This record gives sequence, C-alpha cells and structure tokens, in this order.
Amino acid sequence: MFIKKYDQIHVFEKVALIHEELEKIQFPHIIPLKKSNEPYSLVQGWQKNSYSADFAKAKHRRKAVKILKELHETNHLIEWSRYSVIPKLNLIQKWNARLERFLLQENELVKYLRHHFYDIVLYANKALKKIRQKPGPTPNRLSLLHGDVVHHNFLITKNGMKLIDFDLAVVGDAAEEMILWMHRALPNMDYDIETLLQENKYLREICLPKLHYLQYPNELLREWQYVLYLGDHEKDAFLEYIMPFTENALRHWPEFIATTEKIQEMFEVG
Repeated sequence: MFIKKYDQIHVFEKVALIHEELEKIQFPHIIPLKKSNEPYSLVQGWQKNSYSADFAKAKHRRKAVKILKELHETNHLIEWSRYSVIPKLNLIQKWNARLERFLLQENELVKYLRHHFYDIVLYANKALKKIRQKPGPTPNRLSLLHGDVVHHNFLITKNGMKLIDFDLAVVGDAAEEMILWMHRALPNMDYDIETLLQENKYLREICLPKLHYLQYPNELLREWQYVLYLGDHEKDAFLEYIMPFTENALRHWPEFIATTEKIQEMFEVG
C-alpha cells in the first residue's frame, strides 16, 4: 500500500474529491483509492515494478498527451468549476509573480547565473508583454487540470500509464496545461517544437492560438528559485544538473522563439 498523509486539510479534501468524481465515471488513468481509517490520509495500491515516464520517448509523450486530453474532456461529464475546493488557475498572474520573485532574488542568483540571469529576465519580460497583448481565446467551459505535469507524475504500470498526485490540481484552460506540459517535454527533445506538434493532434488543436506562451522561460525561472531553498549538499548536486540545463535552454531560445512565431503566423494566416 502507498499511504499519503496531508497536513493541509483543503488539499486532502480536493484530492479525495477529484478521485471520487473520476472513479464515478470510471476514468481509467488513475490508481483508485482504498478505504482508510487514517485521518487526512489517502491510500492507494502499491504499483510493483512501476516507473516514471520518459519524455525523451515519443511513445511516452503521446500517451501522456492522450491521458491529459481525456482528463480535460471529463468536463463534458463533470462541472469541475462548481467545486470551491478546486482553485482556478490564473496563469498570467502566476507567471508575473514568479518573475517578480526571481527579480527579488537577483543578488543570490547572479552568483550562479552571472549574465544569464539578465538573459532569462529579458526573455520572460518580452514573453509576458506578448501574452498580455494577446492572451488568446477563453474556453467556453473550464477543465480539470492536473497542475503538475512533470514526468514522474505519469507512472508506467503493468496496467498502462497512470496519472498520479493531484495535489496541485486546478480548473482552467486545457490549452494552458498543455503549454506547461510542452515546457516539460521540449528540453528532452532539443526544443523541437515542430516534431512535438506533429506527434500530437491535440496539441495542434488547442495550443496554436497560445503558442507564444511557450516563449516564457518557465522551467528556468522555477528551477532556479528552487535552488535557493536547498541545503548546501543538495544544492551542489542540483547545480550539476541545472547549469547545463540552463546553458542548453538559452542556446536554443532565440531559434525556439523564431520557430514558435513562424508556426503561429502560419496558423493565423491559414
């Protein structure tokens, strides 16, 4: 058994509600909860020999997108926005706040990033300006969004890929969740946005009007703020990962921006 105890009651109530509603409609891509007498704890069956998805693999990317599409489309059966325990995503506000926190940590971050700190700030400001000028269409109906679409929340089990950990779930625009998922997937494929869009019809269907959101360097901002919360030993280990990750991202970013703009222009003209 896997048991997770929650310190925050509202998160426990949210996750329990989501599982209850998804199990009612027999949503196949979650691990069902088991009954428990432990207060504020959720229990699931242990998934023997399971492992996390690898977004470097096309088959895992396709399956992850399929699962998220089916999750978002549960809004045809469940009116998720009526549940006050599930917060509403305001992505532009969230990204503004993330950049503001990054700027407040300039003195600490420049020690590691040097001139790259200002490159990241420049890209983030330019992207936010574009997004404010063209926020994109508002969906007719809000969807349930998983809220944390990192690879290790897609679990490969003997019964197929499962979506786990709804702690950060929100309601909002499905296109914005898929933008966040692309932010996670693209570093694993050298930022080849054209291949990623070609692989997945769902991404093309809902993300093209908001493709400029990809120009916001979300992963860099989030990961570098995470660095500052680590102890010295953990920080040294994490820096071995984040430094080359940053160099690679910034090396690709100018061409990546140009490619997203070209694709979006073709979509708008077409």
